Amino acid sequence: MGFKVEKSKAVIITVNYKSADSVLAFLAGLERTEAFSEIEMIIVNNSPGEDNLSKIRPAAGKYANAKVIQSPTNRGYFGGARFALDHYLEQGNALPEWVIVCNHDIQIEDKEFFSKLLCLDPETAGVIAPRIQTMPGRIDQNPFMRRRPGALRWANLRFISCNYWAAAIWDWLSRRKSEFRSWVAARRGQSLLDVNAKSEVIYAAHGSFFIFSRRYFEAGGFLDENLFLYGEEISVAEICRSLGLLVVYEPSLCVLHKEHESTGKVLSRFTYECQKKAMQYVTSRYLARSLKPVGSCQPNLS
Repeated sequence: MGFKVEKSKAVIITVNYKSADSVLAFLAGLERTEAFSEIEMIIVNNSPGEDNLSKIRPAAGKYANAKVIQSPTNRGYFGGARFALDHYLEQGNALPEWVIVCNHDIQIEDKEFFSKLLCLDPETAGVIAPRIQTMPGRIDQNPFMRRRPGALRWANLRFISCNYWAAAIWDWLSRRKSEFRSWVAARRGQSLLDVNAKSEVIYAAHGSFFIFSRRYFEAGGFLDENLFLYGEEISVAEICRSLGLLVVYEPSLCVLHKEHESTGKVLSRFTYECQKKAMQYVTSRYLARSLKPVGSCQPNLS
């Protein structure tokens, strides 16, 4: 089924792998927002077989602006998103003002979220980083990185990724730190929400919810399909840096993130291997002097 929206202002792409119930909850949440009729929704199914499709397709079929496409292989997060964007453009659709690539374990409580987004000028930034709060805990995940990592930070990240147990301990400590911050705030009757947060230019946005402007793609930006899982934050940040585009943290746009629903609550061997490969690729690909798309990385905008 093709889209029935005459001219879309925004397209949301989410990638599913054996998480149909989470996708359905995400879709139901979008329906409750204002300006939902002005956006288009693409669900990429990376899962084999019909089990997930049998749940997702009937639910998506209720909306004229939602579509489910099946990937012949599991392309991962950005690979699936790239597959969806290529498909969308190949159908003769124009590049919208905003392209959102996000996890399906996201909840949008603010009914005015899309109304606020569509009021922003897509020419002012390459990527918008919304406020992303974890559930539970309400800990802000953006800004993901305010500044570009220096040599010491890169060395630390590479060290952690080179050994499973080092990565597992780091992951465990990170989760305990988040839990402790939430506990302290609750004991004090405080909120971890920074009510005084303002828009600011940052280095990298959190990968669970990217908002790409039309300008990002028109300037030569792309979704690096070589990243299966993880590493997207650095990839997008370095592409924006090379093209002279801004990554802007915009706290007026807020979403909730059911963290670890997609990848699990403990660091598995599979997750570690994905992180390790992503770190190796990002280090070799984006720390080079030149930044040119590899293979077919640039979307077909014609």
